[in-house]
Amino acid sequence: MSKQFAVIGLGRVGASLARTLREMGHEVLAMDRNEDLVQELSAEMPGVELVSADASESGILAGFGLEDFDGAAVVIGEDIQASVLITLILKELGVPLVLARAGSPLHARVLEKVGADHVVEPEREFGELLAHRMSSPAIQEYLEIGGGQAVARVAVPGEWVGHSLSELGLPGRRGLLVLAIQQPDGSWRLPDPGEKLRSSDTLMLGGPRRELDRLEIPASREG
Repeated sequence: MSKQFAVIGLGRVGASLARTLREMGHEVLAMDRNEDLVQELSAEMPGVELVSADASESGILAGFGLEDFDGAAVVIGEDIQASVLITLILKELGVPLVLARAGSPLHARVLEKVGADHVVEPEREFGELLAHRMSSPAIQEYLEIGGGQAVARVAVPGEWVGHSLSELGLPGRRGLLVLAIQQPDGSWRLPDPGEKLRSSDTLMLGGPRRELDRLEIPASREG
């Protein structure tokens, strides 16, 4: 089902977001105050409505009917004042879902205070992912969900290969739960407790961060 989204700010994150939303079949309004950038991106974003305007100026956003959109993302880079003001304007217009990019924990708290429904800190999150990848190369993706818990996509640890989930007893021993298994062809399936794990499998694991960080990559999957 096609939805309507607005993307404010067309840096690398904003441009990628607008492009991906359009490729997913949604209607996208993308805006940036840099007219040259908007012109440059016009050839790269077929189907995206591109607008050159300063969204923080009084009345600019009100004329686009954003209250009827399904959501908007404020992905402005270092202009904290503008990102906070635009987030506030979007919520006052009645946009039901507003996502905002923050450059620091303080910026994130301010965005939350003015009504952002979800705040992301790409640089911090990327740094945390790199730290986990360096510490535990088995981890391919990592998402913290609070309370010391996380979800991660990992290669099957070497000591688990050839054993079934029921044999490993992960929930009782380590508090880990296998949510799904990815096969070599990229497809996902729900885990069968009696099926033995293979070195070619990839797991979606949930559980305590400290246990996920302890996972070791099998020698056959290194490099």
